[in-house]
Amino acid sequence: MKKSIFIKNFVIILVTMLVIQAVALFIVTAFSENIYYSMKINQANQASDQIERLLQDDGSFAEFIYNMEDLSIQMGGRILILDETNELIFGSGSWEENNTVSVIPRNALELPPGGSQVFEYVEKNVTTGYLYCERYDNGWLAIINIPVKAINDTVEIIKRILTFTILIATIISMDSAYILSRSITSPLLNLNYIAGQMGKLNFSVKYKGTREDEIGQLGQTLNELGEKLEANIKGLKDELEKEKNMDTLRKQFIAQASHEMQTPIAIINSYLEAIEDGMVEDEAERERYFEIIRDETDKMSRMVKGMLDLSQIEAGTFTITKDYFDIYGLLETVTEKYKALADKQNVRFEFDEESFQREFIVYADDFRLEQVLTNFVTNALKHTSEGCRIILETRETGDRLRISVWNEGEHIKDADMPYLWESFYKAKTEKEEKGTGLGLSIAKNILQMHGYPYGAENVEDGVVFWFEAQRESNKVAYR
Repeated sequence: MKKSIFIKNFVIILVTMLVIQAVALFIVTAFSENIYYSMKINQANQASDQIERLLQDDGSFAEFIYNMEDLSIQMGGRILILDETNELIFGSGSWEENNTVSVIPRNALELPPGGSQVFEYVEKNVTTGYLYCERYDNGWLAIINIPVKAINDTVEIIKRILTFTILIATIISMDSAYILSRSITSPLLNLNYIAGQMGKLNFSVKYKGTREDEIGQLGQTLNELGEKLEANIKGLKDELEKEKNMDTLRKQFIAQASHEMQTPIAIINSYLEAIEDGMVEDEAERERYFEIIRDETDKMSRMVKGMLDLSQIEAGTFTITKDYFDIYGLLETVTEKYKALADKQNVRFEFDEESFQREFIVYADDFRLEQVLTNFVTNALKHTSEGCRIILETRETGDRLRISVWNEGEHIKDADMPYLWESFYKAKTEKEEKGTGLGLSIAKNILQMHGYPYGAENVEDGVVFWFEAQRESNKVAYR
């Protein structure tokens, strides 16, 4: 059976307090009498010094008697004063009435000048007190009686008061031990509950205490740990879900790529067979057949090249070769390539021809950046209907040049946005276009290797893909 931390703390604190009180009671019981005896002897010594001063004063005898009686009351005992021949000069209480020194020990009467000693005072064979005796330099002897009863009564009163105090202190100790134990264990039990909930992956339970001590700091640490664990677990779930989706997409891609590879092969074979069988006699018709074969061959070549690029990226062997060049020259080349293709699809391809007269030097791989731009433009052509527009736009901001390809058409769905740049992924649109889903993934890796920011956004009436190039000043470049 597990023992509660509250009970352990309660018992430890209570026992500690009780032990302290017991030790205090023992010390008072065992040593209070001796301590009080020492105090009274010291008090008698001080009274003796005061008597000596009174004897040296030039005051009247009546004043001397008054002071001696007052001192006797303060001491709670009797006082005798003998001259150098041990004749009685002053005696308070019954000693004055007896007018005798027969009860005084002989050794006290034989004290030399300057000597002092404590003797037991015996009456009827019973020790009733102590005698503090001191012989002054002038030969006079002061004897101060300290009754045993006065010491015993005082010690007894102290013991009773202390016993009562300890009983009260015991009750208070129990309450204090309970309150202190509860103040320590309650937050610990709460923290233990929070940790248990975290173990069950329930991160909604938080420490809400306001303490600033170690327990409060532990609570805040648990809160921070819970938030980090929750975020990491959520990220891990997202990664697993994404990996699951990517695995599905990869399988779909293999099936789709196999199908798309078979189509151009079948077309090429059919046209080659027609040419070989002599079914095409017209030169113009033969040339058209060869053009179709070249187009299908280029299509397969692009597909294979994309897969090779992707395999290099996944293997970590994909490289870029950087040099200094004018990126506006690259934009002009891409524009010239795709303007005719856009016209053929009855799509308006708009761009700022005057921008080609400017210069913006970058340190990059021109072949790979052309691959990115080609992907952005062909992607726009795929998702733009006849009569719509594609706009190639540039905007310089300091040492940055943002290059954007905007196409008029339907927006990218929110569900597709997180996977847009992943391999094998193709967003579902009303316009089902053929493709491998590799282009944007390869473009992403190329831009990341250059350290260029990039993105895709839904804007008014369409979608824009963009990246930002970095200017390299004071460099000579080819165009």
